[in-house]
Amino acid sequence: MAQSNSEDFWFSPLFRIAGYVLLALSLLDIISVFIPPGFTNPAWEFQMASHLVERSPVPLIGLVFLLIGEKNFKIFKFLSRAALVAGILFLLLLPLIVSSAWRIHEGGDRQIAQQSAQLQSIKQQLSQAQTDREITDTLSRFNLRINAPKAQNPQQLKSQILAGIVNSEKKFQAQAAQNTANSLNLTKNVIKTGLGTLIAGAFFLMVWRGTANTVKGSQKSKQKLSNNLPLVNE
Repeated sequence: MAQSNSEDFWFSPLFRIAGYVLLALSLLDIISVFIPPGFTNPAWEFQMASHLVERSPVPLIGLVFLLIGEKNFKIFKFLSRAALVAGILFLLLLPLIVSSAWRIHEGGDRQIAQQSAQLQSIKQQLSQAQTDREITDTLSRFNLRINAPKAQNPQQLKSQILAGIVNSEKKFQAQAAQNTANSLNLTKNVIKTGLGTLIAGAFFLMVWRGTANTVKGSQKSKQKLSNNLPLVNE
């Protein structure tokens, strides 16, 4: 028994110190994730959530070390509630991850669709323009600026612009294919980050659940002890 008490005496402070160090380091790391802030930016929100999930093992280990080594009941109770809050916050990251990923996907597709529609409108109206005046009016309507001599024939400008539109359409097709590949990678990252969020949140809640029983048991013991004190005095 003496040997066991000696080991508890030496190891408890080590667990407590290691826990505080890990939590302090993880706090600094988490603060750096939010600097500079970019709320409402879906790319920043998704990256922020991914970084938090990647860094979750350090505060988890630090919290467990503190709960093992902490002897102060009030601090132990506070850490138990902190585990509950952390678990809820991690679970709340899941809808943010899905929402930000969806906005990233929709934003890329929407931009390509808008640019493609604009090119198609220019191409259609410019193709229908036959006279020099019609070509000039079409160029002015779309505010198109061409790096060409002022004396250049409008028909030549028309051919030049139509050729440029064809090249732009090819670029948009390549960009759309790249967006499809990016969407697959984004889906993989969403699954990976989402599962990590669920695991981290579940583990924090498990820690809270386990320590909450200890807190309740300790409070009941104190209550029974206080109720028995008058009987002892009698």
